Amino acid sequence: MEIVTHDLLRLKDGCDIIGRFSKPKWVDEALKRAPFVVVRRAPFLNNKVPVGIRGKLRNERFGGLLLQGNISNIISPQKIVSNKLWLNTPRFSQIQVFSALDFVNSIFKSHGLSWGPTGSVGFELVSGIPTVKSTSDLDIAIYVQELLPSIIAKQIYVKLKKAPVPVDAQLETPHGAVSLEEYARGDTPILLRTINGPMLVKNPWALDKHLEVTL
Repeated sequence: MEIVTHDLLRLKDGCDIIGRFSKPKWVDEALKRAPFVVVRRAPFLNNKVPVGIRGKLRNERFGGLLLQGNISNIISPQKIVSNKLWLNTPRFSQIQVFSALDFVNSIFKSHGLSWGPTGSVGFELVSGIPTVKSTSDLDIAIYVQELLPSIIAKQIYVKLKKAPVPVDAQLETPHGAVSLEEYARGDTPILLRTINGPMLVKNPWALDKHLEVTL
């Protein structure tokens, strides 16, 4: 099974999260309330997946490892879009960020690009647990396996600025993620977030060892 950063994983009953340190008390409670974890941008160790757990409070975040055998389902951000899960949420008319998803989806459909909501929006749409606030921004991932022309990136960025809520967009390349805003601006070198940490690169799709600068 392919598992990538931002995927939401539903846990099998009774499974445990492996942590470098002892788990905070709120972790077990959070997993009972919503048996979902999100895949972190970190190395996979053998058959263990790096995952993050969300608590009720903003500062309640815990990173650990999950055995692949303890995964019962994988829900990617793209699957949220293909199933238009935001139309099923009872808070669609209450929280503006949900109603903005149709607007954002129309932008990427016109460009033929795969995308999906991440962060609190993605978590709530999959788990059904209210985590989004009325003031929440929309975090999204745009999946681009091949180089995205800068002119297209600029067009998308300009369109997203017209969304009814602030949108924080990341371009997910085969090597890691870069900010759509920074890429559209033509920043070079650009910050690439990889599973081994951030680095500065000239081209996020074709890394050149002579240009990489690990931070």
